[in-house]
Amino acid sequence: MLINKTELSVSGRVVRIARLRHEWFEFLDNPQAFIEELRRANVADVLTFLQEAHVERPTWPYLQETTHASVLSFKNFDDWWKGLKDKARNQARKAQKTGVELHPARLDDDFLCSVKAIYDESPLRQGRKFTHYGKDLAEIREDLSSFPECTTFIGAYHGGRLIGFVKLFEGNQIMRIIHIIATFADRDKCPMDALMVRAVELAGQKGVFHLHYGDWAHGGLGAFRVKYCFERHDCPRYFVPLNGRGALALKLGLHRRFRDRIPQAWKTRAAGVRSKWNAWRHQAA
Repeated sequence: MLINKTELSVSGRVVRIARLRHEWFEFLDNPQAFIEELRRANVADVLTFLQEAHVERPTWPYLQETTHASVLSFKNFDDWWKGLKDKARNQARKAQKTGVELHPARLDDDFLCSVKAIYDESPLRQGRKFTHYGKDLAEIREDLSSFPECTTFIGAYHGGRLIGFVKLFEGNQIMRIIHIIATFADRDKCPMDALMVRAVELAGQKGVFHLHYGDWAHGGLGAFRVKYCFERHDCPRYFVPLNGRGALALKLGLHRRFRDRIPQAWKTRAAGVRSKWNAWRHQAA
């Protein structure tokens, strides 16, 4: 759905909540004008949008809550590298010692076929259903084709075979990791570690000293980010009623997702149960 050339996604049945489809990669420079146009379109009850905290932006008179991003801020690559713990540096070096090579990649047919092989290695990732598993080449091309003018692909190769890659987006004084993945079969070669180091190195070369890697997370993925000095970065999220139903929903707190109301300790336990259940189902299948 397009509103003033901005693509939106709308979710929810009782309360329709609209948000920018490409959150963290697109932002509203003039939210007031956008809100008026969205109200006239009558496609949602509430609009939510994000603001970045690493650059100065105006404060808007709407309901505001805090969202947590994983952000690495550094002065230069050398200082960041020296500040890493020995384990992180050793794992990054191991990739090179085992013959992993990093090269810029293009979104051509060979690359897409190799990406599909990585996606189809397992239907599970991080203990949950992997959304890219089983996709055809056309779907993969469409997924990876966003923001072609400001994205970079780096591939990790071993013996000429793609074993991992990262897609990077260059934004306003910040670089974002859109997608980073590697094969399970080659994790002993530490390609993910090598890709992370190259991402930081590339950002520094471009004079960009903030690297964003999704929402703040716990568990294995969170530990991987902390290992490379990512920290929790608080950013404002606004909620704007677009009609009477939206205003009532915000008063009653219905804009908050059920999972956002659950204590973190409960989420951790639930994630462990889900991982075991999915692993059992996968083995049974």
